[in-house]
Amino acid sequence: MKSLISIITLLILNLTIFGQGVNFEHLSFDEALVKAKAENKLIFMDGYTSWCGPCKYMSEKVFTQEKAGEYFNPKFICVKFDMEKGEGPALAKRFEVKAYPTFLIIRPDGSVQHKIVGGGEVEDFISRVEKGLNEKTSLDYLNKLHEKGKMSKKQLIAYQIALLNAYEKEKSAKVTEELDAVLKDKDKLQKEYWSIIENDGYGSANFKFVVDNVARFRKNVGKEKVDAYLYNNYNRTINNCMRRGAKEPLAQLTQIRQELPNLGLEKQDRLTNKVELIEATLNGNAEKVISLVSQENTNDDILSITSALHTVKSKATKEQLGRMAALGDKFIANATSEREKEYLERTFEELKIAAHTGVYFQDLTFEQALAKAKQQRKNIFIDCYTSWCGPCQYMAKKVFVKEKIGDFLNKNFICVKYDMEKGEGPELGKRFGVRAYPTFVIVTPDGNIRHKIVGGGEEEQFIKRVEESFDNTKALGVSIAKYKEGNRDKAFLASYAQTLLVLYDPSAKEIANELFNTLSDEEKVSPDYWFLFEKKEFSPKGSEAEKYLLANRDKFNKAQGQETIDQRLSQDLQKQLMEILATKGQTINASRFDEITKEVKSLKLSNEKSLLGLVAIGRAVKEGNVDRFLATCEREMPKVKADKRLLNYYLVQLTDRGGTDAQKARWKKIADKYLQE
Repeated sequence: MKSLISIITLLILNLTIFGQGVNFEHLSFDEALVKAKAENKLIFMDGYTSWCGPCKYMSEKVFTQEKAGEYFNPKFICVKFDMEKGEGPALAKRFEVKAYPTFLIIRPDGSVQHKIVGGGEVEDFISRVEKGLNEKTSLDYLNKLHEKGKMSKKQLIAYQIALLNAYEKEKSAKVTEELDAVLKDKDKLQKEYWSIIENDGYGSANFKFVVDNVARFRKNVGKEKVDAYLYNNYNRTINNCMRRGAKEPLAQLTQIRQELPNLGLEKQDRLTNKVELIEATLNGNAEKVISLVSQENTNDDILSITSALHTVKSKATKEQLGRMAALGDKFIANATSEREKEYLERTFEELKIAAHTGVYFQDLTFEQALAKAKQQRKNIFIDCYTSWCGPCQYMAKKVFVKEKIGDFLNKNFICVKYDMEKGEGPELGKRFGVRAYPTFVIVTPDGNIRHKIVGGGEEEQFIKRVEESFDNTKALGVSIAKYKEGNRDKAFLASYAQTLLVLYDPSAKEIANELFNTLSDEEKVSPDYWFLFEKKEFSPKGSEAEKYLLANRDKFNKAQGQETIDQRLSQDLQKQLMEILATKGQTINASRFDEITKEVKSLKLSNEKSLLGLVAIGRAVKEGNVDRFLATCEREMPKVKADKRLLNYYLVQLTDRGGTDAQKARWKKIADKYLQE
């Protein structure tokens, strides 16, 4: 009975050991040494890092295989250490680990028997480990033997293979020289030498040797291995011809085209097609690229195809771009994974956008636009419009349909548009402070304002306004960030306030007031800060800025010129007159006209007579007597030098109330004389 239990227990243990992948034990290095000595085993150590792709591949795809467990678990104490954490850095220094992953076969006394840098598929990797288990092919043994200076050709070959596996470049270079001195061509043709050849790529002496002796290598090494070596190296070299900085790529492709027919590779047509595709791409021949990509069986190497299309995109016509985009359905339908499908959808959408004439506004929610902006590392261009806004319609129908502005915006932005009165428009309008239409907001992928433009414009002018978003000295978002961070430099505040004013942002006045309060008396009257007084939005009636302007008129007159100052003060008075005239009804507000008259006279403006003439005309308008209005105009118009818009407003006041033919003729005479200048 006890024997039966022992057998069952042993079977369970064996199933545990062999029915899983490699059993990496959670041991310190010293604990691993103790266990290795006790069990008379070697240590297999995996030196990895968390960011290393090949390390993850070995951990997740190779060491998890049952075949790997069956090989490693009985032979080794298996441990793994992150070379950047815990005792990893000390072990990396001790064993000179300089690349990842590095695998070490270590004896129980702590000495290294073998070293392998880089992973591989399970069968290939096990064969490399097997060489480390064999004392006479292990790196440590061969190192010592080489130091003695007594190595046969076979041992030199084994040593070179071990050095290549260990990524020992300097020693490998020296051994290469030794091998070249002693090996004959017949030696290099042997199967034992193939592991060295496999490490040499296109253009090397060994690669040329294989090409020149392909039949004999196929016989000695095996057709499958030799053809895979040739195909992979040609394929890699052809791909490299597309890389920036490739040396004489067209000459290299010509050479490959000449070599391929002599090799009889099974997939030779695929390589030839790729050579032709890349030649057409490098020559900028969009038409030929389209033709080649359109052929059947061209979706074997999707990266080469999409790279070719992307490269010639800038040289293709809109019509050619449209045909490129139309090819997308075929490739997307044949995608081998969801990731590849998403990549292809993105690639061919870019071609579709490039083929579009005018701005390509994408039908996306704001959240979708943000996600796309993050993915493509672009900012978002938002057209904030309303259905009733005339300038909005002009931009949509006359400006955004043009090719130049479309190519500019489509290349640099994810373009979307939202009606500010529908859907998510009102919320976006509130979020981005949209107060006039059209407003164009440029938003970063994290959802912050980069720049804002109010009002449209013709193509060239509008592009220049959008280009300001690329300039950190002009982009609104940069100014917002600087202000929030506490920047109160006077020049910055001056620029920021004026930018906000153009955008109808109410905070413009707050910034202007903040600037005004920091200025010295000398600075306030300097030309640099005249805008604080020139813009009535910054110095409205009764404000501290206006009071300062009135109290220091002599200084401002000297700095800016009396005419400029008088014109600025006249603006407020004309605005008051406009407000009175805009009031419905004919009730005479004599006291208001009297107040304005008094203010005009108190200011002693150079254009006092003109302003008083406007006051008299305005008073006549409100009295409602057409003949008196006409008589006043005939008397006062010669004195008036004012904004023609204001004078035309008076005309509207008259014509709205009608008049006799004689009165209209009389008015026409006045208008022709004074309003047509």
